[in-house]
Amino acid sequence: MRVLYIIFFYVILMQQSLPAQVVAKARCTTAPKQITLNFGGDVTLADYFQWYVGKRYSYPFAKLKAFGRADISMVNLENPLTKRGRVRDKPYVFRALPEYVRILQNGGIDLVNLANNHIYDYSRQGLLDTIQKLDAAGIFHVGAGRNLAAARQPVILTVKGVRLGFLAYYGLRAHSESHPATADSAGTALRNLRFIRQDIQNLKAKTDLIIVNFHWGREKQIEPDAEQIYFAHKTIDYGADLIVGHHPHVWQGLEKYKGKIIAYSLGNFIFGGNSRKHETSAFLRVYVSVKSKQVNGVEIIPVQINYWQPQLLSGAEAQNFIHRLKQISSHFKKSIF
Repeated sequence: MRVLYIIFFYVILMQQSLPAQVVAKARCTTAPKQITLNFGGDVTLADYFQWYVGKRYSYPFAKLKAFGRADISMVNLENPLTKRGRVRDKPYVFRALPEYVRILQNGGIDLVNLANNHIYDYSRQGLLDTIQKLDAAGIFHVGAGRNLAAARQPVILTVKGVRLGFLAYYGLRAHSESHPATADSAGTALRNLRFIRQDIQNLKAKTDLIIVNFHWGREKQIEPDAEQIYFAHKTIDYGADLIVGHHPHVWQGLEKYKGKIIAYSLGNFIFGGNSRKHETSAFLRVYVSVKSKQVNGVEIIPVQINYWQPQLLSGAEAQNFIHRLKQISSHFKKSIF
């Protein structure tokens, strides 16, 4: 029987306008009194992934059907979906076949984060092609766009009468790995506290729950740095209800701050950017009460990823993963454990 580590908690909801990207009714597949959200980490459908998977569009999620059965499932999409664009001058660049949007559809992905250091690898054309493919496939996206207003535009999904708002940010300034959007140029939404505060304030009246994605931190570092913690706490102070992070390619600790959950890094989920054929990771499942419109529980669900295909992990290996996660979360004043 698979091992799930379940932590239930109850929280009290804290009480220049930008339009929401979309207000939509997401699918409702779980219990009527509860909303289920799945969050996976880094997904790169390029390089070694493409070489191995080819045109087997159903292969990556074939052994993890449960991931797409949540009311909303979200991942960090860390590559453009394009065959066009000018390649950027940087050490590592990724792009995936445009038809690989079908992999996301087959996996039940509803929403992707685009605020990361690879979505602009093939410049403006690559980003715009990606947005077009996602829109055509009915997959929502947040964190990047054809200009700053579009990059900061939230996604609002209404599920079982509860309005869920999503925002995403990456980068503190422009550099070789970061191409922030400006008023008249495409790119990602800069991780700027002024932007974050304004965007959350604008969302409060339109939503019941606000979820913020951050692409941040240092690769392979299992503890968040001081800057991540500062930004996370300020974002909760501004009114966010849940923070989901990625980029380090490993799991970082999970903190409980003012009753809200901060998952600093979800590690890899399906990362085809390197040749590693076997990897242990997990995805985060969050429960929201329809009655209270508050987060009332989380699960950390370990997975084994073999040849870029995740499947549920059970037994001692799953317990060991949770034990390590508990250890690296122990330095917080309060963790989810």
